[in-house]
Amino acid sequence: MNIPNFTEFVLGSFVALFPIVDPIGNVPTFLVLTSANSPKERHQFASKTAQYTVLVLSLFLLIGGGILRFFGISLEVVRIAGGIVVFHTAWQMMSARPRLTPTENQAAAEKSAQHEDISFMPMTVPLLAGPSALAVTLGLSAQAGRTLSVPTVLNFLAVLLAIFLLGLLIYLCLRASNWFLIWLGETGIKASSRILGFFIMAVGVQLILNGIGDWLRHLQIITNS
Repeated sequence: MNIPNFTEFVLGSFVALFPIVDPIGNVPTFLVLTSANSPKERHQFASKTAQYTVLVLSLFLLIGGGILRFFGISLEVVRIAGGIVVFHTAWQMMSARPRLTPTENQAAAEKSAQHEDISFMPMTVPLLAGPSALAVTLGLSAQAGRTLSVPTVLNFLAVLLAIFLLGLLIYLCLRASNWFLIWLGETGIKASSRILGFFIMAVGVQLILNGIGDWLRHLQIITNS
């Protein structure tokens, strides 16, 4: 794998994960969860949340291949499922549906009032590294390859780099959460989320079509053999 291909894999992985993790869209939730905390505590939570998210996604990336082999899931099916997840997430972004239910919001508010650590739950799981993000990470693991070869190792390093870059972005967004709210406002954040959701929906459709195309080619090979 040459440098342009490595860079393309990094960017592709980042683009696939970014709308699912949605650091900017989670800023208002982070502000609510840390409303009773001091600025110092809020900064600590931002750092720990980013670290936890990177850890969870990285671990799932590395064990994803084993999960696929254990359940006998083909790469084509994973690509189609990943596209459906991205499409569904984009639809939620365009619909501006709340990430937490009223019951979860109440529990989060009580947790904030007691100054409990919200870094892992609910910020990392289920908000940032939830089932959708894990499903996409599983798809990236499948796309990286299954054989022990130099290209496969480089592919995994590319995805890991994308995850680390995403973790850095999560930290910066949560660290600057007050500034985001002042600059964009809740209305601005919702509007930008809807606009981004449209383009992400197109990415999801493309992933589904690519998966179907790969599945049809695989089926044709089996039929001809």
